[in-house]
This record gives sequence, structure tokens and C-alpha cells, in this order.
Amino acid sequence: MNFSQRLGLFILILISVAYVYFSFIGKEFKLPEFKRNNTEVSPAYNPFENNAEETPEAKQENEVKTVKIFILDKSGNLRSVNRTCDSAEQKSCFEYAIKELLKAPSKWEKSKGFMSEIPAGTKLLSIRESSGNVLIDLSSDFETGGGAESTYVRVKQIIKTANANTSSPAYLYINGRQANVIGGEGVMIKQPLNERSLDE
Repeated sequence: MNFSQRLGLFILILISVAYVYFSFIGKEFKLPEFKRNNTEVSPAYNPFENNAEETPEAKQENEVKTVKIFILDKSGNLRSVNRTCDSAEQKSCFEYAIKELLKAPSKWEKSKGFMSEIPAGTKLLSIRESSGNVLIDLSSDFETGGGAESTYVRVKQIIKTANANTSSPAYLYINGRQANVIGGEGVMIKQPLNERSLDE
């Protein structure tokens, strides 16, 4: 075997030794560096997974409630119509329902023959809600115009709308005073407001 052959054989042996070392011996030597410790690894963040809990504020923004108000159809019968209350925008959906009742009917509802006996100038002075009851305070415009039948119907609209939107006892006030008698015709109201409030 000449010098060139010996040199080639030596290089081949050197490469083989290096390969064996780095493939097997070197890996075994480095294994302790990758040994797991007792620290629990946090799961990787997934941008497509909603990991954050929804906050009360976020729930509030998405909470939409249907409220009912009562107006007259073209046959003169009291009918409920719906309004949508976004609780993120309205401080009280009950107050929103009363305000919508005072504004009703809408243009579309008018085109279908709906009407209201509540005088157009009636203003909501305040709504006071507590755990025990609800007070609806209207301006004296509520008592103006029409006869006993019109007054009876408008009070019925308030009663039905209030009862449809709260389980708390509701009371009607006019200009800050509890309304036990309404209008010049003297329509009597038993409070709190319910289906028997106008019974004689």
C-alpha cells in the first residue's frame, strides 16, 4: 500500500470516527441539557382561539332586549308592538319603553292604521326604579283632551306597557303627585298599576 492509499484510508477512518461520535456519542453527551425540569410549560398562544374571558363590559355592549309598548290598531284594539333596546346605550330599558310609548306610533305603524290616545305633548318627567317599585312621572299634558273613554284608553296603554316590561309594582304620577284620579272626567285609578286598576 503506497502513501496515497494510506492517506486516503486514514481520512476515511477519521471521517467515520467523526460521524459515529457526532451521531451517537455526541448526542448522548448533550442529552442532559434537554432534560425536563418540573416547571410546567404554558400552552402556546393560538391567535385563532379566544383565550380571554369576556368582561362584563363586553357582555353589556352586546346585550339587546326587546321591549313591548301598547297602542291601538285600526280597529281600536290595544295591540303590543316591539321596540329594540340596546342596554349599552340605554340606562334603563323600562324607561326606554315608556319613552317609545309616548312617541308612538312610528311612521310605518301610522301607515298601517295604528294610533295612540296619549296626547302628543306628554313628557316623561322622570322614571324612578328601585328594588321594590317603579314610579312613572308624566307631565300634566297626559290629562288633556278627549273624554272619559280616551282617558281610560291612555291609562290602559300605560298600565299594559309598564306591566309588560317590569315585574315590580309600577305607580303613575302626574307632575310629581300620585295619580289616583285622571282628567276632567275623573277616571279613578287603583295603584299599583295592574289589569284591575280601572275596575270600578
